[in-house]
Amino acid sequence: MADWTGLHGDLLDLVVVRLPTLDLLRFRAVCASWRAAAAAFTARRGQPRPDRPWLLLPTDASADHGHGRLLVRADREVPVASLPACLGRAAPRRFVPLGSARGAVVAADDRSEMHLLDPVTGGRSPLPPVATLPLVARVEGLQVHHRCGAVLPVGALIQKAVPLPTPGGGVMVVAIYRQQRNQWATARPGDRAWKSVAPTSIPAVVDVVVHRGKLYANTRYGMMYMFPELHGLGSASPEIIPSVTRRPDAYVERSFLVESPRGELMQVEQIRPVQAAGGEGFVVRVLDECGETWEETEDIGDAAVLVDAAGAVAASTKECPALRPNTVYFAVDLEGETRVWAYCLAGKHKKIEVVEALPTADGYMPPCFWYSPVYTQP
Repeated sequence: MADWTGLHGDLLDLVVVRLPTLDLLRFRAVCASWRAAAAAFTARRGQPRPDRPWLLLPTDASADHGHGRLLVRADREVPVASLPACLGRAAPRRFVPLGSARGAVVAADDRSEMHLLDPVTGGRSPLPPVATLPLVARVEGLQVHHRCGAVLPVGALIQKAVPLPTPGGGVMVVAIYRQQRNQWATARPGDRAWKSVAPTSIPAVVDVVVHRGKLYANTRYGMMYMFPELHGLGSASPEIIPSVTRRPDAYVERSFLVESPRGELMQVEQIRPVQAAGGEGFVVRVLDECGETWEETEDIGDAAVLVDAAGAVAASTKECPALRPNTVYFAVDLEGETRVWAYCLAGKHKKIEVVEALPTADGYMPPCFWYSPVYTQP
């Protein structure tokens, strides 16, 4: 049997620079010399090639035949993974995913606790409990009692939770929760309570993103708010980016913010013609260099945008050649199956086709969502 631990360091260096994120994690687990080669690569500020975003399908642990493992099927145009929706082994807890970005998943469990999870490494960081969100009276399992008397599932109260990078390499989570105007709150791992963001004059926030060190908040009505710093959001006066002119014959189903592989800020909106059911499409706008105007585009170059019911991620099709350039992928849960469409942005007559139709498996707990693996050094 070959002794793979004896490979020369120069040869390992040639291999390690060609590995994507998931393969680099496997590489460093082989032996001490391979782990040292991976550590030396990242110490030189090396970054693995990006993996394609995965479509995660949360699955009830009792119906999971992979014994709690993350099962990835990569032999597809879009990789699909079964995510066991449980935490811990001795006393497993069911959890509900609330959002994903930059290799992390925000989730709430049936003890009303919240977590920042890394599905690849199994890492977990505590976030403040659901009960500390503003206007929450109490929490029973995954049901939240609002002070107004309403009872909502935690996934309905918290419309989405977004992990955002902070200066110095930390993470801040923004939770957008249902109230009259869709308010939002922030927390960092280890905090005891969520902090409400005070500017209640910002109506119907639906998405947030950090772009070039500034926080952008997208609203249901197309208006954009930009916070120059992540500190002091509660007392800051954001700059306003004027709303775009939307098509009068279309209804905006969803609106997301995502940074392109080239570093541009994009607004991606799923639209539905008012007169035509089932005629959904997408509009992509790019923020200009001055950060003042949105420009609609039908060409996002060598990039693909992957959209689900709650968020969007972008990927370079040069680095992920299995994905189609200038294309929006859209994943949705239908009765009896999860379907992924590919929507080409180019041309007058848009081309849309089904690239995946996954029958609903036993124990599946919708919704599905996209996840981009990110390499973290232990």
